[in-house]
Amino acid sequence: MNKSAFIRNTCWLTLESTALRLSGIWFKGWVCDALGSVQMGIYQLIFSVFSLGVVLSASGANFAATRLTAERGPNRKTLRRCMLLSLAVSTAAGIGLYFCAPMLASTLGGTTPLRVLIPGLPCIAVAATLKGCFVAEGHTGAPMTAELLEQAAGIALSIVLVQRMGNPLTALMLASTLSEGCSCLFMLIAYLRRYIRHAPAETSAPAPWKEAARIGGPVIGGTGLRSLLFAVENLLIPRGLAAQSSVTGALAQYGLVQGMVLPVLLFPNAILTAAITLLVPELARCCASGRKVRIQLVAGRAFRLTLCFSFAAAAFIAAFAVPLCHMFYGNSDGAFLLRMMAPLMPLMYVDSVVDGMLKGLDQQSYSLFYNIVDACMRVAWCALVLPHLGLMGYILLLFLSEIFNATLSISRLLKVAEVEVSPFWVLLPAFGAVILYAAFTFLLPA
Repeated sequence: MNKSAFIRNTCWLTLESTALRLSGIWFKGWVCDALGSVQMGIYQLIFSVFSLGVVLSASGANFAATRLTAERGPNRKTLRRCMLLSLAVSTAAGIGLYFCAPMLASTLGGTTPLRVLIPGLPCIAVAATLKGCFVAEGHTGAPMTAELLEQAAGIALSIVLVQRMGNPLTALMLASTLSEGCSCLFMLIAYLRRYIRHAPAETSAPAPWKEAARIGGPVIGGTGLRSLLFAVENLLIPRGLAAQSSVTGALAQYGLVQGMVLPVLLFPNAILTAAITLLVPELARCCASGRKVRIQLVAGRAFRLTLCFSFAAAAFIAAFAVPLCHMFYGNSDGAFLLRMMAPLMPLMYVDSVVDGMLKGLDQQSYSLFYNIVDACMRVAWCALVLPHLGLMGYILLLFLSEIFNATLSISRLLKVAEVEVSPFWVLLPAFGAVILYAAFTFLLPA
């Protein structure tokens, strides 16, 4: 992909990601008003468990489709193999979640909300595979439209179904499943129009099954294990918080952090998410052709820009925490936590960009290993330490986890890409963030 196309696609993806995150934050505020803080905690727990099925269904096939299309060009048989792989995994994940639902019923508000989400897994698998093919080719229009359609349908259906159904949790899950079906149907139509009706010449032989499994397998296994640990962690967090308060208070605290604070912290990451989406196939092509100088240039520039952007975003959110909470949620309940957690943003943003670049450089196994070790440590912390420290222990966990994960990932990237880092890459943006915070604070009314 040439430079102008990369910039153009990044801009479009940034606008799309910004729209999705803005509407997502507004929707979380609406859900919190509709359910209350305690039910909001249960809502977050349901999706933290369901995310295991989502990751298993989407991650491996999407990454395999992106990598193989970037390296070999579009090939229908290759894509079909990636899709069958994802469908098989999504079916197994759905069966597992279905039979695990009774064991989690007391925590997740019954078996129905989780089970209603399961039919959406095959749709997620198919749509993710097709999106990988489109993105690798630089055709971001269809994936962008599908995600916007999914978000719009999910919000509209949620508003309608919550008003008409007796159980609001089940209504929200049904809306999510139906919106996944809309996204999948749109991607199928877009694929048929572009790659079947107007079929481009296939310039390479289809990738063998073992190649798709080699690329997608570690991602499925690693992200699946990490998601399983993530689900266990999120089930342990309310229990740990309850040791310092009531069960109701623990669920409210969990819902506050997961449903209100973290979405605002991650909102500026929309710009970086767009760049990561396009960096993976770009670095994969450079890696396949042995263009080491290009890899050094791209990796170094992405690293520096991420640091500059993330420190500036942290300063802005720390300074305007109260106005932001009022704008999105109509109250300032999360402002203190938002300001406290703003210094976490540079680590979070750098870690996400570095993980994406490692995947493009065929280093996904290392990235997944670091994430799994980190997830194991988080589960141990939630089980052993969190009950003694309460909410502040959870905040401390987020900081320690990001420091650990980002340090390992950055070290691996610098070694593989042979990038030399200067201390000024960190010190100058950090100093600039302090100046920005002081300037923003001065501008705020007393």
